[in-house]
Amino acid sequence: MSHRHDRLELLDRYLRIPTISRQVTAEMVDAVRAFWRDVGVELVPLDADDGRGTPALFGELPGPTGAPTLLLYGHYDVQPTGDLSQRVDPQALDEEALDDVVVVARGGADNKGQHLANALGALDAARAGTAQWTVKIILDGEEEHGSPNLTAIAQAHRARLAAHVLIGSDGPKHKNRPTLVMGVRGLLGVDIVADNGQPASVHSGNYGNIVPNPVLPLARLIEDIEARVRDYAARHDRFHREATEVFAKWKDKAVWRPYLWPTVNVNHLMTDGASADFRRTIIPRSVHARLDIRLTPDTPLLAMVEIVERTAADHRTKNRGITFTVRTSGQPANAPAARLHRRPRHPGALDPGGEQRKPAARHQRALRPAPLLPAGRALRHDRLLAAQLTSSKGASTAPSEPPPERGCAGKARARAAVTQTPS
Repeated sequence: MSHRHDRLELLDRYLRIPTISRQVTAEMVDAVRAFWRDVGVELVPLDADDGRGTPALFGELPGPTGAPTLLLYGHYDVQPTGDLSQRVDPQALDEEALDDVVVVARGGADNKGQHLANALGALDAARAGTAQWTVKIILDGEEEHGSPNLTAIAQAHRARLAAHVLIGSDGPKHKNRPTLVMGVRGLLGVDIVADNGQPASVHSGNYGNIVPNPVLPLARLIEDIEARVRDYAARHDRFHREATEVFAKWKDKAVWRPYLWPTVNVNHLMTDGASADFRRTIIPRSVHARLDIRLTPDTPLLAMVEIVERTAADHRTKNRGITFTVRTSGQPANAPAARLHRRPRHPGALDPGGEQRKPAARHQRALRPAPLLPAGRALRHDRLLAAQLTSSKGASTAPSEPPPERGCAGKARARAAVTQTPS
């Protein structure tokens, strides 16, 4: 079989380790380490000081003496699986058929496929004697539920993770070309429960117009949250205007407009007593909605939390007999290409609007994850720039403006292209 068959079989084997986020066992971690050992990389577990959560895994491929260090970030946990009935044996395909293979498997595109390709490339260079970098690898085991312990792990192992450049290949390609992502939007998770106070769901024929149904009030609340977020973004658009002006020169090669606006997305809307198989004529006792709000520098985390909480409070007074319980958690946007035109006025500047001087912005800055790279050596960023740049030949390009000399050090994701194929 060809080299491509061998690589596809490696991916197939890796994807079959069922490392579903929040369900990763010690045996699965051992299986992941055994896989990488066979590939040629010895990975060791990295835990937070208190030992919480699923460990990250770390390995290193030494480069020439004095070589700079590259840190590759990936995550070996995956989303829950879907249909498992289809399977294709990679070795059963001829060389030409490989061009049409699309791997459908949890982790194939998020994120085992990407970081496996990166590591194999580094291994190939090391074995061929052409490596120009020392390559370190860190694989997160909790990314799919927010990496709650990654900051603590990075702080506990700061010296080991020190690097000149960090690459995180975790995301889609633009038009199937190699893609460089200049920043990522932040994320605010929102859980809302609407409750009518009944001890149980009741019959709609007996209690209709007597017991309030919480579903429509919650739906109207969500609609109002979206409207207020969009209105806020329309009135606070400084970064949006800056980014649009700077990236207009790449209008035929870059995608940035959709990423300069926030989104209010409903992950699910589920009632108490719901059934997909049976018809139940009930007035639900409660209904739960889970939202994710994607944040931009124009829509900071704390401002969006305030909108959600204020909207819920307003709707409590509009819907007699319905209570709303709101829970939020989130992370602000980051951007390596912040300060699109100007250098910061002082070392602590966060953005052109001078947000650092505001107490809320100082609190927001405290919510940022600790950098994986040592301060002063990390890629610089302080604002979102979610433009995907691709050259006409498919090679990644970057804006000509130099990065700011000062700012908030942190993790900048440069998402590399990977050939993907599902089992």
